[in-house]
Amino acid sequence: MKDAVDGSGINLRFQEEGRLEGAACAPKTYLVTGGTGFLGRALVAALKADGRVARVARRFPCSYGDTFVDCDLDAPVQAWREAADGCAGVFHLAWATVPRTANDNPLADLETNLAGTVRLFEAVHHLPNISVTFVSSGGTVYGKARTLPVAEDHPLQPMTAYGVSKAAAEHYALLYRRLWGVDIRIVRLSNPFGPGQDIKGQLGAASIFAARALEGKPIEVWGDGSAIRDYIYVDDAISGLLATMSASPDCFGSLDPVVNIGSGRGVSLQELISLLERLLDKPIKVVYKPARDFDVPANVLDITRARSLLGWSPKISLEGGLLRHVAYLQDKLFQDKSLAESAT
Repeated sequence: MKDAVDGSGINLRFQEEGRLEGAACAPKTYLVTGGTGFLGRALVAALKADGRVARVARRFPCSYGDTFVDCDLDAPVQAWREAADGCAGVFHLAWATVPRTANDNPLADLETNLAGTVRLFEAVHHLPNISVTFVSSGGTVYGKARTLPVAEDHPLQPMTAYGVSKAAAEHYALLYRRLWGVDIRIVRLSNPFGPGQDIKGQLGAASIFAARALEGKPIEVWGDGSAIRDYIYVDDAISGLLATMSASPDCFGSLDPVVNIGSGRGVSLQELISLLERLLDKPIKVVYKPARDFDVPANVLDITRARSLLGWSPKISLEGGLLRHVAYLQDKLFQDKSLAESAT
């Protein structure tokens, strides 16, 4: 039976399983790598809200999981084995680079991200009955799209070291599945945005643009603004991860367990800026910079497989997500201003 998803983006099958477990035994524990990041924090919150136990693999101190293990991508196999022991599943989100930093140092990207991911897979290989949901990159592994929207069977032709290492990690995941029966599922996620994302970072155009527009600062655009991307609100991204983890092991049939999670809608940077101008009711200054060689002209994910096999679909439109995010940013900017004033 396909999973249902309610209007708030919470996976109903995941909730139902949690209620059944609560009546009979202790709730299931899930290890979240990258649990201190944008998506990791949102996922931990969703797991806890569903009555699950979230074990956070952390590199830096944090206090919002149920339990913690001091593990990062440099951890040895034995450390990962101990971290995952007793868990029903592992959400693998940890990744130490973004496309630009991976290109700047491909060797470090290889040694940290890919080797660390394979060590995690090796650890889980020696633990029974654990499912792994690996979060790959729907925005980089495909490279320049031959057709739009991009389906899961599109060739993998990444144009960045970041995309190459993500694609290589996918191949290792499938290797561990085929040779040793490790239940690894792969999510190719589009461009998530929403509360909690680093507005001073290098990923998340929707969040960064919204924050700079609110502050009256210019927005920097690489190229002429015609690049098309697929933006997904954080709540929908998390419900997609939960739907993937809770899916029946045989739901993919003879297909590789790979699924696109995105909005299925393409929006250019120019359109994104125009939408923000309309929502904020003010013009936005844009500074155009030379296009980068590794930026593909268009990336929109085909989410037909997620709809048909997982029963999942996004519930929050780009406009709806931006409205929520702008409200969050306005509150945050007000709080930050109030704190600064009280400190003077």
